[in-house]
Amino acid sequence: MKKMILLPLVAALSLSAASEGEKLFDAKCGICHLKTRPSDKSSLVAPPLMGVMRHVKMNYQDRDEAVAFIGAYVLEPKREKAVCMPHSIKRFGLMPSQKGVVSKEELAVIASWMYDTTGGMKKGMKKGMKKKGVSPFLITKGLPHLTGMLKKRWDDKTLALTDTQKKELLRIRKSTLKAVKKLKPQVAALEKEIKTMLQEGVKESKINRKIDELAKLKARASKVHVECLIKTRAVLTKEQLRALMQKRRF
Repeated sequence: MKKMILLPLVAALSLSAASEGEKLFDAKCGICHLKTRPSDKSSLVAPPLMGVMRHVKMNYQDRDEAVAFIGAYVLEPKREKAVCMPHSIKRFGLMPSQKGVVSKEELAVIASWMYDTTGGMKKGMKKGMKKKGVSPFLITKGLPHLTGMLKKRWDDKTLALTDTQKKELLRIRKSTLKAVKKLKPQVAALEKEIKTMLQEGVKESKINRKIDELAKLKARASKVHVECLIKTRAVLTKEQLRALMQKRRF
C-alpha cells in the first residue's frame, strides 16, 4: 500500500523538478538559446539548446559529468573547454560568463533539465564510437599493414627475420605510427565538423572547403602508408614476403 502511494508522489516530484528546470532555463538562458532549431538561422545569437546538448552528450555521456560540466562552463567559459565546433565559436563568439546572472544551485537544476529533456545518442551509435575508429586513409581496404602482420609473426621460423631486419622494420613501424597518430585526430575533428556543418545548414562552399582539407589530410596519411609498404618490402627477401602474404595480393 505504501508503494502505491509513493509512486505517484515520486512522479509528481520529478515533474515538478522538470518544470522548475524549464522555467529557470526560460528565465536565465532562453534569451540567447532557443529550445528548438528555427527554420531561419540567420537571426540566431547563440546555438540552440538541442545543438548544444548534442555536443555535450558526445563529450560527456555520463549524466552527472554532463551536468557538472554545464554548471562549471557557464560560470567560467574557456575556449579549450568548449564542446561546440570551431565555426560555431567563430560565428557566435565564446559564451560570456554568467556569474551574477545564475547561481550554482539554479545551474544544477537547469543542467539536469537540459540533459533529461534532450535525446541522447542511440546505443548503436555509442557502440560504433567505441568499436569503429575514424580511418585517416583514403584507401581503407586492400592495402595490408605489413609491419603489423610482421609483429604477429616476429619469431616465426618460416620467416626467419634477422636481427638487422628486425631493427630496420621496427624503425619503419615507429616512424609510420608516429606520422599516422599525428594525422588521425585531425581527420576525426574535420569529419565531425563537416557533419555538424551539414546539420546546422552551413553554406555549401564552406563545407566543400572543409572536405578539401579532409581529402588532403587523408592523402598525406595514405602516402605514409604506401611509403611504409614499399620500405618494408625492400627489407624483406622475396621468400619472406611470399611466406608473409601467402595468397594475398596487393
